[in-house]
Amino acid sequence: MLKEKIIEIRQKNRLTQSEFGEVLGIAQFTISRIERGQQDVDLKMLIGLSEHFKVNLHELITGQKKEVPDNKRNAELETENRLMRELLNLRVAEKKVG
Repeated sequence: MLKEKIIEIRQKNRLTQSEFGEVLGIAQFTISRIERGQQDVDLKMLIGLSEHFKVNLHELITGQKKEVPDNKRNAELETENRLMRELLNLRVAEKKVG
């Protein structure tokens, strides 16, 4: 489900796998593996997708469109992304301690 959404976002923006990877700071080989379901998407990539392509994280993960009025959409995206970045930072800190 997530791989289909990633393919959809890339194709909607008329990007090759290489161009898409450049935008996200990921190698084309990795994008290819993700799109074929051979590699999982990490939290950092989800945040990058959400921020760059203005896609709701809930929609990315579940595939279900979450209706949000346009005037609240950016604020919601920013809040979700901030929370995800905090979670990512906590996970990195735990790895350093553990």
